[in-house]
Amino acid sequence: MIDRAIEFATKAHEGQFRKGTKRPYIVHPIEVGDIVSTMTKDEEVISAAILHDTIEDCEGVTKELLEASFSERVASLVAQESEDKSRSWIERKGSTIKRIRCAPYEVQMIGLADKLSNMRDIDRDYPVVGEELWNRFRMKDKKMIGWYYKGIQDALREAFSEVPAYEEYCHLVDRHFGSGESSGANKGPELISL
Repeated sequence: MIDRAIEFATKAHEGQFRKGTKRPYIVHPIEVGDIVSTMTKDEEVISAAILHDTIEDCEGVTKELLEASFSERVASLVAQESEDKSRSWIERKGSTIKRIRCAPYEVQMIGLADKLSNMRDIDRDYPVVGEELWNRFRMKDKKMIGWYYKGIQDALREAFSEVPAYEEYCHLVDRHFGSGESSGANKGPELISL
């Protein structure tokens, strides 16, 4: 199933690249699957990790297509990790923080792996491009990007505090956005109403 997920994701993400780079996008979902494989050997969860951006970012990919191609569980995990791109950045990210806090453990694993992969990209690219890095993002405000990644860190703390992937994530978030929780003054605007 994992090989089929890699093949499906490779075709679905064809022609896509990581933000501001010439790296094929597929390197990200494969890394997310690899990170998840350090936390579970469940092939459906690893496959969902590899497919995690297909509904959100790939034309023609639906939950129903993933159900038919893989399983209802894989499709459900991918759908739970997808954001509604019609909403504003702050609405989507605030909703993601709230949702991941009480999501099933498997969805939390995929979310952690996704965000760790993103933080690894930030850590790799920042020494090369510096502050220009933030211009690659839809939200170009480093403080708001930090608010989001710290919010994910807070949301996953209880379930993952002893997990090496979470420890690496925290280290990278602290390196690029400073230590501390995302509560209080670091809250995003209007977040409470989400």
